[in-house]
Order: sequence, then C-alpha cells, then structure tokens
Amino acid sequence: MTAEAGVVANAAEGSGSWTSSSGQTKLSIYPTPIPELILLDTPSALEKQIGMVRREITGYYTGVHSKAQGIIDRWISVEEKVETRIKSFRDPTEPLNPGLLYTGISALTTSVLTRSRGLPTRILLPPTALFGAFAYFLPGTASRVGAYGRELEDRYVPRVGEIRRTSVAHSGIAWERAKESAGVGRDSVNKGVKSIVESIEQGTGLNLKAMGWGQEVKKEAQSVADVIQKDTKEVMESKSPSSDSEDSKRLV
Repeated sequence: MTAEAGVVANAAEGSGSWTSSSGQTKLSIYPTPIPELILLDTPSALEKQIGMVRREITGYYTGVHSKAQGIIDRWISVEEKVETRIKSFRDPTEPLNPGLLYTGISALTTSVLTRSRGLPTRILLPPTALFGAFAYFLPGTASRVGAYGRELEDRYVPRVGEIRRTSVAHSGIAWERAKESAGVGRDSVNKGVKSIVESIEQGTGLNLKAMGWGQEVKKEAQSVADVIQKDTKEVMESKSPSSDSEDSKRLV
C-alpha cells in the first residue's frame, strides 16, 4: 500500500522517476519533457550607438524633407495664384495676339529711334511708348491691369496713391481749363474772321462766304465751274473752220 501510494504521488507530480518504499529510484515509463529555451536579445554598446545615429539621421532627413515639401507646396500655391491673376487680367472681347505684337513692335521701334538721343530720352520714351501702345491696342486689359495696380497701391502705399490721385485731379482740371480757353479763343477768332468778312462784303459787295466756307459750297462752286467750262467748249466748237471760210468770202 505504501509503494502504490508513492507511485500515484509521483505520477500526479509528473516527475520522470518514482521512489519505492525501499528508497531506490527507478525510471518512469513516460518520456522526459524537453526543457524550453528562451533567448534574450541583448545588443552590444556598438549596436546601440549605430541605432542612435541612424535614428538621428532619419529624423533629420524627415524634417528636411517635410520643410522642402512645405516650401514646394507654397511655391505651387503662389504660381497658381499668379496664373489665376494673370488670366483675370485678360478681356475676353480683345484678342491678345495682334495687340501684344503691336505693343512690342511700338516699344522696340521707339528704343531703336531713340538710341542716338540723350540718356533721359532713351530711358523715358520706350516705357512711355510701351504703356501707350498697350492702352491703345488693348484698352480693356490695360484698364484691368491699372485697377489691380491701384489696388496694390492702396494696400501697401496709400500715401503714394493719394498723391497720385491728387495730381491726376489737378491735371484734369488744368486740361479742362485749357480746353475751355482754347474753345473761347477759337470762338473769338471765328467771330473776328466773320466780322472781317462781313465788313469786306459790305465794303466791296462780294459774297466771300460762297468762296469756300463749307464742303457743300465747294461742290456747288465746282458744279458752276463745270457749267461754265461746258458753255465755253460749246462756243469754241460753234466756231468751226467752215464758218471762218464763209466770213472770209463775205469780206472778199
């Protein structure tokens, strides 16, 4: 009973042997389990330094790449904005092909003609010709570009915009005054000429107003001259050689 109790206790514990009551150890009839080996990964100091350097290089490269990508994205957005703004300048009712060509030819011709002139003339006339030709051949596009320039002026240099608007207003007032004075002078000259013509007509009895004060009067004078020329031609033709011979016979 004691031996059987020892065998049962050893079988329950799962050991590979059992001990009898006499104290002798005997092998078990079950195979002995293979012990499980556990490998621990313990890197060396060199591996740790290499891993640290690799991580630092990778982080630096990632930061530089993200910064470069951000700069590229901002540049692309700026290009898109500039492209959109340039497209907004174009007037759909104006063809750009001949207008821009004529503008460039005007600026180039002005620069060629003024290359032997003084330095201020060489500097000022080509840009003036460029802007003038651009405003003449592409007025809608030029007005849009001018509006955008005024917008930038009011946004960044409002003082310069005020000075420019004031100078433009004064120039407009001076131009209107010059036009009014020119109109008054022209009216006074016309009145003076009219009074002189009337005095000459009263003194001489000639109708000077019929001698070229309008295109219709010129046409009428031309028609009168044609009639006179026609009458003169008929008179000259009526004097044929036969009539001359008859006159000579009568004289004989």
